[in-house]
Amino acid sequence: PSFVVSALRDGGAPDHPGGLLQRIQIVKGWVDADDGFHQVVHDVAGGPNDADVDPGTCAPRGEGHESLCSVWTDPAFDPAQNAVYSVRVLENPSCRWTARQCLEFPAEARPPACSDPKIPTTIQERLWTSPIWYEASVG
Repeated sequence: PSFVVSALRDGGAPDHPGGLLQRIQIVKGWVDADDGFHQVVHDVAGGPNDADVDPGTCAPRGEGHESLCSVWTDPAFDPAQNAVYSVRVLENPSCRWTARQCLEFPAEARPPACSDPKIPTTIQERLWTSPIWYEASVG
């Protein structure tokens, strides 16, 4: 099977624009003869980049994409094996809501959670499509 994938960045709102896109991935899953589940992730457009977030302002930094598009054909397709495919689109990292809240306080008035290293300060938004199931013919 071949898949055409395309994504546009979220326009967001005037005071909170959507993030740039980092990559599109196709996630393939299948069950082997011993009922073991397997999964493989293929980057099909875009890819890893050096984008990050300024922790002092929550401003995004680095390159990304307004849109991504690609055609991908499964190189390991086996017509005798059931499989499931889904598409995942990743934005560049952005500030987590708790980090934005912490920046609203003066540094000396921030609660202890604002400096807790166990609480993430960034997130990476994702979009998932519904799965596409391939059912092998029973002959």
